[in-house]
Amino acid sequence: MELEEKVRNAQRLIQEEKASIANSKQEAQEMTEQIQAEFAEISTLSRQIISGDDKDDEAIIARADVVRAEAIHAIKGFLN
Repeated sequence: MELEEKVRNAQRLIQEEKASIANSKQEAQEMTEQIQAEFAEISTLSRQIISGDDKDDEAIIARADVVRAEAIHAIKGFLN
């Protein structure tokens, strides 16, 4: 009976690890999509900087910095 219990325990641990890996892959996919969207927004904001006055440019640059910081935070969160 002790061997059967060890086998069941090992199978349970394997299932938990499989679930953990699947969750990690899903989280990585979601973060990748978020980062891609944020980089697309940065690209759009960068193109908008060309037109407009200095105050418009400053606001766009500030927003781009916020998006950049969010992307860095997301990457750090994923790596931790």
